[in-house]
Amino acid sequence: MATLCLLGNDGATAKQWELADAPVTVGRSDPVDVKVDDEGLSRRHFMVVREGADYVVRDLSSRNGTWVHGHRAVAARLHHNDCVLAGHTLFRFCDDKVDTTVASQPLSGPHGTRILRPELAQME
Repeated sequence: MATLCLLGNDGATAKQWELADAPVTVGRSDPVDVKVDDEGLSRRHFMVVREGADYVVRDLSSRNGTWVHGHRAVAARLHHNDCVLAGHTLFRFCDDKVDTTVASQPLSGPHGTRILRPELAQME
């Protein structure tokens, strides 16, 4: 089962939504499936739709655009660990079940050094 994850400022998964066959609409106001309080988001910003075995993100004529790995996307096929930026909010697409046991706080090393998990380091 595919999952759309909302990433917090620390890069950890703050919320997640399972994706099935029905389209999932993301924005800042009703009626959307995933409502996020971000003034950078349009009311209906983007949607994730299933096309066969693939999932596709489609921008819904948003004011600030939808970005996949730093590239503006009107429509783009999603792959495991793809990052989707909408407004000031970062999402991650996972094509398998997300491990909810991942630490909600970043790991730290000596002298307060932050340790990034390998899958998050690849997203930057």
